[in-house]
Amino acid sequence: MNGGRKKDYYEILGVPRNATKEEIKRAYRRLVLQYHPDRNKSPEAEEKFKEISEAYAVLSDDEKRIIYDTYGHAGLSGAYSSDEVFRSSSSYFDEIFKDLGLGSFESIFDRFFRDFIFGRPEHEIVIDIDLTLEEAFAGTTKIINLPIRGVCESCKGSGAEPSGIRECSNCGGSGQVVNTRRFGQMIYTVSMTCSKCGGSGKIITRPCKSCNGSGYTTRFEKISVKIPRGVYDGSLIRTKNPSILIRTRILKKKNFFIRNGDLIVKVPILPSEAVLGTEVKFKSIDGYVQLKVPAGNGFKNKIILKGRGFWKMSGERGDLIIKFMIVPPKKVERVKKLYEQLSLYEHQEGEDLRKSMS
Repeated sequence: MNGGRKKDYYEILGVPRNATKEEIKRAYRRLVLQYHPDRNKSPEAEEKFKEISEAYAVLSDDEKRIIYDTYGHAGLSGAYSSDEVFRSSSSYFDEIFKDLGLGSFESIFDRFFRDFIFGRPEHEIVIDIDLTLEEAFAGTTKIINLPIRGVCESCKGSGAEPSGIRECSNCGGSGQVVNTRRFGQMIYTVSMTCSKCGGSGKIITRPCKSCNGSGYTTRFEKISVKIPRGVYDGSLIRTKNPSILIRTRILKKKNFFIRNGDLIVKVPILPSEAVLGTEVKFKSIDGYVQLKVPAGNGFKNKIILKGRGFWKMSGERGDLIIKFMIVPPKKVERVKKLYEQLSLYEHQEGEDLRKSMS
């Protein structure tokens, strides 16, 4: 779970401390619709989604809720790992997400809870790969350096140079320290792991130079990874031989945004072009788009080109949604007189428009 000073889970979900499980469920369902990153594109939405989900994972489970009510966040940290907090509540999440058409529990948390591992081996390697928007659209092949950890060949895993190990004097090489205590007529014997050698019974006097005493070394092997078309930011791809998990990160492209498979592009035009019309040409993810903008159309909310967007989960292409941005001239002093003349006309037209509202 997240570190630092944590907010009260009841406050996060907006429910009283005596709320029923059904009330907690309804509150979380409402907040999911409000903050799910697929629905809410504001910068803080994803963090808020994680926050409300962590709160629901605790308060929806009777055992975790009792611990939280009694000991607070500290009690939970001592009783559960981050993974366990969510895994034990997976059925509650599955029911809500599937009912709202937001996918399964694992698919949702694989995308947004990157610090947690669900159903994967703890030793599995997760590697992030950066992709351009064009690479994510068309698919590509990437070469990555895979770190492979192995036993140090120089010391054979001992972590020491030849003749660089001696027997621990604190435990006599046993790795255990035995303490005997007498309480009245009773004698207690307590065996503990030796604090000096950590239970190994050996002390390294000269660490291995090749592995710095760790007993392991890491080498890098180049492997080729095929990225299929249509991956999103946070998509997970499992490879075979070796088995690793690739997590995709889509690099930002200026003025381009993806929303539910649609590709939104903001195209800059000048005020005169918006009024008189123009022809715009820009490079999209699948080639150039050339578009005639009729007089006055630059002020329209958007123009939609069907089937020219990104990929939807269904395998079909979304739409390309073009939104025009009216950009003022960079050197205003050059056109100031023209705008002053134009202002005289627009002022009268504005007055007429306002009078029509009376």
